[in-house]
Amino acid sequence: MIYPETLEIVIDFLSSVSGISERAAERAVLSLAKLPGNERIRVINALKEIDTIKSCSKCGLPTVETLCPICASEERDKTVVCVVEQPRDAVSIEKLGKYKGVYHVLGGLISPLENIGPEDLRIKELFQRLKTEGVKEIIIALNPTVEGEATAKFLIDRIRDKHIKIYRIAYGIPYGGTIDMADELTLKRSFEDMKLLTGGD
Repeated sequence: MIYPETLEIVIDFLSSVSGISERAAERAVLSLAKLPGNERIRVINALKEIDTIKSCSKCGLPTVETLCPICASEERDKTVVCVVEQPRDAVSIEKLGKYKGVYHVLGGLISPLENIGPEDLRIKELFQRLKTEGVKEIIIALNPTVEGEATAKFLIDRIRDKHIKIYRIAYGIPYGGTIDMADELTLKRSFEDMKLLTGGD
């Protein structure tokens, strides 16, 4: 073992995260170790507080309060819900600065090969919101993969009779790609070109 055990533990964890190579994890950890004292302490203290993070009771985004800032905001349109797979997808959409509705994080996608069914996702919570919160529009912003398509179809089939407009973001994102890896222009165009699938008057 070249590095101290504490560094190895953090490097091993980061490199196990999808999209982070062992080399990138190593660079990140060594950069943290080289930070000036005050900066390093600030980051370490933030990591110590990570166990205070929980899921928003409405949408599932990370928060330290019962509601995330988006759900708690009076300026967001609560009648429009954007359905995403993971919090990072909502972060990517927020960076556009255009979307003014709220979110619903499923926490994954339907995948029979991985034994992930609708009951393993936050789909029941979504239907509860549709029933009680006066939702008028749903935007399905799921990755254009086999699992994303299956999940979208499952949702559409069960929402289409509820007099709710259902949109799907356009396919500026290539099939098999992911929302959080899309560049800002592509994601912006996907939202601008989204299509109404069903629902509404």
